Amino acid sequence: MTQTKGRPTPKRSEREAARRKPLVQPRGRDALKADRSASADKRRAQREAMRHGDERNYPAIAAGPERALVRDVVDARRPMWILALPVWAVGAVLSIMASPVARTFGQLTLPVVVGLLMADLILARRAVRRALREAYPEGTKEPEKVLVWYGTARNMQFRRSRLPRPRTSPGGKA
Repeated sequence: MTQTKGRPTPKRSEREAARRKPLVQPRGRDALKADRSASADKRRAQREAMRHGDERNYPAIAAGPERALVRDVVDARRPMWILALPVWAVGAVLSIMASPVARTFGQLTLPVVVGLLMADLILARRAVRRALREAYPEGTKEPEKVLVWYGTARNMQFRRSRLPRPRTSPGGKA
């Protein structure tokens, strides 16, 4: 006497579909809205902390004693690229004048501006490296290269738009 299983054999596609599960379980709209509002609140708190100097709530990109040192070193410098802006403006005006001599001088200001920018970046990098090596002779938690890039990026920003706000005055001690 043979015993039957009592049901038809499932198709292969049905077996595969039953085996598959979504990688991410679907969530309800309310949960997604709550997550979005929570992350928006966190970002708002981080922005406020960066405006007011509350280091406990800084985002990861600005947190830590090494980054604070880099910010202080960069903020204490007087950037040369500020001088490059008027030179570039004068060069732009001269380059549209009718006189060939004025146009030539105007066109020569662009390499001067680029040179000022490059010199300022090199000096900022050296200042940041020197300060990091003096403060952390055994090395930092983060790679020095990352901290130097953080400092050069901050150096190229207008002082008023820097976040976190500068703690040192230009020309002061870092």
